[in-house]
Amino acid sequence: MRPALTKAAKVIRPLFAVLIIAAVVYAVVSQWVEVQVAIKTIARESLIASMVAILLGSLAGVMSWRALLAEEGYPLSAKDAGRIFLVGQLGKYLPGSVWSVVVQMELATRAGVPRARTFTASLCWIGLSLSSALTIGLIGLPVIASAGSPIAWTLVALLPIALACSHPKILTRIVDLLLKLMGKEPLPHQFTWKGIGKAFGWLLVTWVLYGAHLWLLANALGAPGWDGFIRCLGGFALAMGSGVVFIVAPSGAGVREALIVSALAGVMSGGEALGIAVVSRMLFILADITLAGIAGLSAWRMLRDELSGEVEPAGVNADRLDPHP
Repeated sequence: MRPALTKAAKVIRPLFAVLIIAAVVYAVVSQWVEVQVAIKTIARESLIASMVAILLGSLAGVMSWRALLAEEGYPLSAKDAGRIFLVGQLGKYLPGSVWSVVVQMELATRAGVPRARTFTASLCWIGLSLSSALTIGLIGLPVIASAGSPIAWTLVALLPIALACSHPKILTRIVDLLLKLMGKEPLPHQFTWKGIGKAFGWLLVTWVLYGAHLWLLANALGAPGWDGFIRCLGGFALAMGSGVVFIVAPSGAGVREALIVSALAGVMSGGEALGIAVVSRMLFILADITLAGIAGLSAWRMLRDELSGEVEPAGVNADRLDPHP
């Protein structure tokens, strides 16, 4: 059975990579006209500053995922975590939120992390992303709700459940149940407040930076001061949370833009708000490709050095905390 799976994997992996590339290209081409129009009205300085905020927010997301994997007994260096997480994030451009997890599972095996541990760590990260996004989203809920967005209320209604599942004891039980269903050993220890708090804190940093990116774009067209920042912070956090809940759409396409338009409705026209939403998505695609490219190049160089015998194989096998791979 295992040889058959190995043969299938050799075919599926390159096919999967092609599908991801096709999905990313489609996301760019399908909205290119709107992007061109919006870009012409936004100062280059605002675009660059917004891009920097996205890149920093994405790196904070890496640190959050890394903290969760360490809680499961597999501490990785920031560089190794970045290689796995950032390349895996390209999977979100396929319909469904699970594909990024699938890619991360495959990549993490190279660093000595069993697929089951990567699977549960990534699912925990998605859950904490939702709960932290909804928490930040409460800040901008009044202005978004006043714009008549039922999607926002639907997302916030999930907040109590998301926060309850983020409790270390409850989260541990959920993960142990998943591992049991997969025929794997339970976690080496219960999740701690310190570990979950660290992961949650890094995600809050992510949302603040992502909100800042939207404000930098919107401010170029007229989002005023502090009120505009609150709208962008809360609105974008809810918009990103929608990508987790509405898994049918690739990376929350459509729903995400609707929430951004609702958040900006009071400070600019609907057309301008939609243009900002489209440019925002394009910048995220560019940031994902850039970071994944850097991470992939780093991984290729590491593999090349290993094959030439210059460095030891990467991984955490020598010092992992979990005695049950």
